[in-house]
Amino acid sequence: MKRKFLIALPTLYFLVTGQFTPALKQFFSVLFLVLTIIFYFVSRNTEDQYHSHYFGNFKSGMLLLGVIVLICSAFPVGGYLTTPLVMPHSDQNADAIVVLASGATLAGEPGYSGFQRVTHGIKLLQENRAPMLLISTGYASYLGHAEAAWVASFTAMFAVDQSKIKILVSQDIVTTAAEAEYLEKMLASTGLKKILLVTSNGHIFRSVHTFARKGFEVLPAPVHNEESVLYASESYLTSLHAAVHEWVGIVYYAIRGRI
Repeated sequence: MKRKFLIALPTLYFLVTGQFTPALKQFFSVLFLVLTIIFYFVSRNTEDQYHSHYFGNFKSGMLLLGVIVLICSAFPVGGYLTTPLVMPHSDQNADAIVVLASGATLAGEPGYSGFQRVTHGIKLLQENRAPMLLISTGYASYLGHAEAAWVASFTAMFAVDQSKIKILVSQDIVTTAAEAEYLEKMLASTGLKKILLVTSNGHIFRSVHTFARKGFEVLPAPVHNEESVLYASESYLTSLHAAVHEWVGIVYYAIRGRI
């Protein structure tokens, strides 16, 4: 049984490390490569059939991973996994538009998802779907408030009343649940409860239920629909990692009572 587990190990590694920060992903990739080389030479230089079988299963696992990566690079597998989580876009107006911005690159610049979300939020503001736009930006220990910086410079480029845009900046905003909690406290005295919630991919499902749990009347305003979600990311592999992240996140949030 333990030897059979080695067949799945490379694929599990690929899916798990896809959720890490770039620096951690690089570290574990190098570590995995070094351990693989060591394992190869140890198995090659031993006549022990026990070790040979171990490496044989590991090689099968690497082949399986190669096939999976090839398929997921050529077809929108991640998009298909995410499709059940996409919610229809609301046509109602709200008290506020809330955009969950999507991080920053190591250079402090916006990613593809970030562009999509913030642009969609501004579009809704221009359509007068709500009197204000709240953009929630997160904090990361390795980037600080880089997300807030690019959001501020990006929104300033649009011909909209900048007084209607508020960028939320806090070290407490590190997860979707933390965003909902922060916004609940911030709006507690305003009476604003009806929000158009903007995010992308399958993240809309977990986000809507998380904010609803905090007492908001949530109107889904996803960037993508069931067709465009297949091409929601800059690459099919990125889309796959996003899909895995969402399904794991939904299970985790359900266990923790956050949705």
